Amino acid sequence: MARQWTPAQTDAIRARGGSLLVSAAAGSGKTAVLVERVLERLTDPEHPTAADRLLVVTFTRAAAAEMSARISRQIALLLEENPRDVHLQRQQIRMARAHISTIHSFCGDLVREFFYKLEISPDFRILDDSEMAVLRADAVEEVLEDYYGRGDEGFLALIDAFAAGRDDSRIVRTVDTLYDFIRSHPFPERWLQEKAAAYRDVTDPAQTQWGKTVLVFAEQAVEYALSITDHSLLLLREAPELEAAYQEAYASDRAGLLALKETARSGDWDETVFRCSSFSFARLKSVRGFSEDPVKLRVSAARDEVKAVIKRLAGLFCASREECAHDIARLAPLVEKLFEVTMAYARALDAKKAERRAADFGDLEHWTLRLLWKDGENGPELTPEAAEIAARFDEVMVDEYQDTNEAQDMIFRAVSQREENLFMVGDVKQSIYGFRQAMPQIFLRRRASFPLYDLSLIHI
Repeated sequence: MARQWTPAQTDAIRARGGSLLVSAAAGSGKTAVLVERVLERLTDPEHPTAADRLLVVTFTRAAAAEMSARISRQIALLLEENPRDVHLQRQQIRMARAHISTIHSFCGDLVREFFYKLEISPDFRILDDSEMAVLRADAVEEVLEDYYGRGDEGFLALIDAFAAGRDDSRIVRTVDTLYDFIRSHPFPERWLQEKAAAYRDVTDPAQTQWGKTVLVFAEQAVEYALSITDHSLLLLREAPELEAAYQEAYASDRAGLLALKETARSGDWDETVFRCSSFSFARLKSVRGFSEDPVKLRVSAARDEVKAVIKRLAGLFCASREECAHDIARLAPLVEKLFEVTMAYARALDAKKAERRAADFGDLEHWTLRLLWKDGENGPELTPEAAEIAARFDEVMVDEYQDTNEAQDMIFRAVSQREENLFMVGDVKQSIYGFRQAMPQIFLRRRASFPLYDLSLIHI
């Protein structure tokens, strides 16, 4: 019996003529929809797509194998019904060459195909976790010994900031973690340079990315505190005696919160610091006989929550503009030295892998990026190889898109046709945040920028 698709699922399966982002919750049949979309693309009576002209990327080998098996099984069932269908027979044969794989398998295939352009050995192998751990330990030890041997003052200051006595394990962990993080970005060294520049010549923390972020957080946190204070004022109307005793204090809280919200919104750092540190809560008048009253309990709990919000904000806004600028200036050389050591570690590790004709999964992504993108006057530009590869695919389909990082997303963009034939499926609530530096904000940005699908506005 044929599966009954919902209207939204049907739209996701049959939509054509542009890129599509499918955002759906767990258990909503996202993978089944993707498989059905592939089948409909392969069997379209007017504009069929060959199986080897679709790129389908998922994040585990097991998922890729299962998806390939499900598609092959459905083609076989269709052939049982129409054994003389030549098109289906061809699709069945082409499934052997179909590009249904993990991102790393896809990158590995491209790297091996274009190894001569990347100037790497075509017979490289992927290191297992134990080999990689040994190489990483050797590389970081080599780099630290080199810096110690040079007596680099900036490095010694960095060690003093991180180390406890003779133990430098914290700096080792920090360099290791930072190295993993920057590899999720398409151009790690440039990313570090941009971030180091953010520490230079800071006079007003409100103008930094960190300051802007914490000010926005403050405004949102105070908005939340205002909402529960307003709700408390409404609840007090149900208990006139309590309202008479508490209304003035809660109204005072509200006035203070409104002033703090406007200050945070204005971006005045010092005034925000002052309002957070000097925020006072008026003492509640005593009311006998209401110790277990539900209204009293609820408004008291709400006020405790507001106090917790203000306490947290006071912890964030704990230093004046001048003090923050001084702290950032003191950190700037330490940050730059940390970034320098991390890049030295990256180069040492790359050299050790090259000696062994070996690579890790991150190398596959970055080699692929080097193949597809080049530095231009106005930023990254697509290479001729990117255009050649993109022409191979009628559609690029990405499953579990919420777990994509920036480097991977840049690869998908490069192998699509001007980003006009992407089909992305995911659920941001299922993001394995931190798994290979997944960046769910990429999914959220696309969801915010894409218009809602409306069949009446599609012209095919």
